[in-house]
Amino acid sequence: MEQKPNRTRKFIEMKNNRHLPTFKKLILPISLLLLLMGSHTSFAQVYATQDGSASFEAEMPLNSYTGESNQLKGTINFETGKVAFTVPVKSIKTGKDKRDEHMYELLEVQKFSNVVFEGKLIDEFDLDKEFEQTVKAKGDFILAGTTRQITVLLNLDPVSKGIQLNASWSLLITDYGLERPSLMFIKVNDKHDLSVDALLKQK
Repeated sequence: MEQKPNRTRKFIEMKNNRHLPTFKKLILPISLLLLLMGSHTSFAQVYATQDGSASFEAEMPLNSYTGESNQLKGTINFETGKVAFTVPVKSIKTGKDKRDEHMYELLEVQKFSNVVFEGKLIDEFDLDKEFEQTVKAKGDFILAGTTRQITVLLNLDPVSKGIQLNASWSLLITDYGLERPSLMFIKVNDKHDLSVDALLKQK
């Protein structure tokens, strides 16, 4: 006996299939939208500067001097916690050419052209909060080819154009294998105070 086709089942299949082209057309736009949203979230976590300022202060009996650079470059990735900053040694100026030349020679600028900090945030910074937060960054500070691990307090203040970064710390230059400079047989103090100031903009 010949089996009659199930017309009801065939009708349901045809009805369902009518929606497949429309659904397939929606897959690509939805996928792209989700990808863009994910990319935006990733990029929004990275803030950078190309023209921050870095300075140091050196003291000696009855005198002191500073060195300044406006070529601090670096990034903070708030998603991964990675922190990286560099300052070209030759961009640091003290206001006296001869003193600068001696400083570049002391720092062996021909071999080590940058002062570098590479590390990670060890405290969480909340991008949703609109007030200044202080977090710690721990990592390697590289000066004249010598690396020391340091921990620095970063003051991060959300502003209209990005995040204002301020930080300061001290070091002993002899810890980096550097001889204390002298003027008229009077040596500069071993301790030097460093600071950075930069507006970090969203990448």
